Amino acid sequence: MKNEEADRLIRTVSVPNAVATPKETFLSCVLREDHDYIPMFLRDLTIGMDITGVRTTDVFTKEYDHKLSAASVKKFREFCGQDAVVGCIHSLTFNTEAFGGIVKYPEYGIPSVIKHPFENITDIPDVSLEPEGKTIGVLRSYSAVRESMPDVAVVANVEGPLTKAGTVTGIESMIMYLEAEKDLMDDIISLCADHTHVFLEHIDRSGSMDCVFLASATDNPDMFGYDVYRDFTVKHLKRMSDRIHRIGYPVIFHPHGSFTTPETEKIFDDTIKTGIEGFQFAEKNDPEKIISMIGGRCSVMGGTDVVPALLSGPAERIENETVDYINKCKDADYVFMCSCSLHRATPLENIKIMADTVHRYNGRLIDKKVKYLKQNRTTA
Repeated sequence: MKNEEADRLIRTVSVPNAVATPKETFLSCVLREDHDYIPMFLRDLTIGMDITGVRTTDVFTKEYDHKLSAASVKKFREFCGQDAVVGCIHSLTFNTEAFGGIVKYPEYGIPSVIKHPFENITDIPDVSLEPEGKTIGVLRSYSAVRESMPDVAVVANVEGPLTKAGTVTGIESMIMYLEAEKDLMDDIISLCADHTHVFLEHIDRSGSMDCVFLASATDNPDMFGYDVYRDFTVKHLKRMSDRIHRIGYPVIFHPHGSFTTPETEKIFDDTIKTGIEGFQFAEKNDPEKIISMIGGRCSVMGGTDVVPALLSGPAERIENETVDYINKCKDADYVFMCSCSLHRATPLENIKIMADTVHRYNGRLIDKKVKYLKQNRTTA
């Protein structure tokens, strides 16, 4: 399906004389309101730079090139026709540098931390929560993306409780703090949450976001156990969600790990009770079990595995896996996503196969809706 055809389909009217934009459809699904097709959000963190062909070091300059960032986000959206985008070329390094850490920027690779700022501390240092350095450019990118794509949902991608703390402490130090310095760990998570909230308040003031996505790879009960997840992740997720709700935005939570074993059912219920509007499951989860456990209390997100399906193919596997996830989740308030974020070097042709498969499926849904409307008008 051509991109212009996909755009036409995802803007098809749900009722006569009413036009639903991609942003409206995405938010309607997240908030469990009426929508006519399955919205798609491909969490585009660094993959957009592969579309524009720019170097990582071209975007991640000292000031952060917000124009290249926004252009890369827009080009990737044109390539795939998704309903929601992240408002910048994103890296966890914003957090690291803000607290004094050191980051490596490979010319065409993904930024990585080489020195964590809180890897050896006994007290919380005095740090500024206000945006500075690259973060100022990131905020400008969100504004530029909103201006260039007003009908597309802009999602603020920020890190969840343990995940952001892990970027500033490093995993080894975090393990030590969780074992021997729990109060210090709690203070670090609180500081990170405060830093995130100030960032979100700045995006809110510019009117440049519609939703908040808590990327939470390290908030993984398989890594640290159920007690740590309950005592740290759930507690701070509730606090973060409450603060985000007060400024008026829905919250999507994406922890890694398995949530469909008998042992994890209680912590899953605790997670949903924090008041999140959306839950994205990771790999190796049973989507039908997830939907059953959610019980209609929030929207559900997930889909085709990045590893191995999108990285390795072949096309038939990608198409089959995509349709299989849709068929299992379609009766819920479901946003199609691949299993995790998309970064540089993920084969673009495989991403396109996945996106086109979703558009074809939605095309059939819309055709059925249009046929129903025509018949309804005829009989009336």
